[in-house]
Amino acid sequence: MKNGKKKYLIALEEKRSIVALAAGILVFFCTLASVIYMAEDYLRTNVQPLHFFTVWSNLLSAVAAAFMIPYAVEGIRKKRFVLPRWVVLFQYACTTCVAITMVSALFIILPMQGYVALEGANFWLHIITPALTVVLFQCVETGISFTIRESLLVMIPYWIYMAVYFVMVVVIGEKRGGWPDFYMTTAFWPGWVSILLMLAVGFIVSLVLLIVQNKRAAQSWKRIAGAWSENPEPAQLLVEAFGLGRYIGARGAFNDLTVPMDIFMVMEKRYGTPADKLVKAYVKGALDAIKEKTK
Repeated sequence: MKNGKKKYLIALEEKRSIVALAAGILVFFCTLASVIYMAEDYLRTNVQPLHFFTVWSNLLSAVAAAFMIPYAVEGIRKKRFVLPRWVVLFQYACTTCVAITMVSALFIILPMQGYVALEGANFWLHIITPALTVVLFQCVETGISFTIRESLLVMIPYWIYMAVYFVMVVVIGEKRGGWPDFYMTTAFWPGWVSILLMLAVGFIVSLVLLIVQNKRAAQSWKRIAGAWSENPEPAQLLVEAFGLGRYIGARGAFNDLTVPMDIFMVMEKRYGTPADKLVKAYVKGALDAIKEKTK
């Protein structure tokens, strides 16, 4: 592997880490500030902010962003950005929730209730922070793709809120200690129509995010694969793994070596060279570089 190609791979990892760190910090603080702003606004009107899906979805978004920050810091330090699949899946779920909030605000609440959907804190929690979350989720390259089953799984928080809202508004009702129908789900048609409509909105939003995420994941792996030769011999792949190990060992942390197993698994699938041999060559190269650096 030529030095320029190794540098490209490491630069790509550093870029991912920096973007992830910036995205995590930006979404976390913007969302938290917007939720506090909305809470203060609604406390003056004696309305409970935690009754609103807007608040819950944005709080989940802030939590997901906070989860990403430590991994981004580690990625910058180790020259290797890796997010566990469960963290990316959680981010997918939170992004789906805030995207539903934005779509509902623009195409349902705004036509039905007017510009109250975009006033004050609502402007930030219905438009700005959801848009930031969606855009920045797509900017963080993880190389992880999802299935249709997972696109349904990520809607569980949304379904839970729908169930709670239905019980508190329709089953219990405001007169018996439930919630007022502030989303006007029964104002123009029966409640079951609103349920079907919102289920459809949720599925469409989740599916769109799935398609975009999977496309970006494929593009990410294509860029990484572009650093390899077209038809390398097995020995050449081992040399490339060895060279990448030397590059990381010379620049990474002395007592903490990260092995890019995902890359080696793709190399094994594409070229047939066993991943364990690639790992051994990579570790050997890293150890050689570390020994030279510590002499």
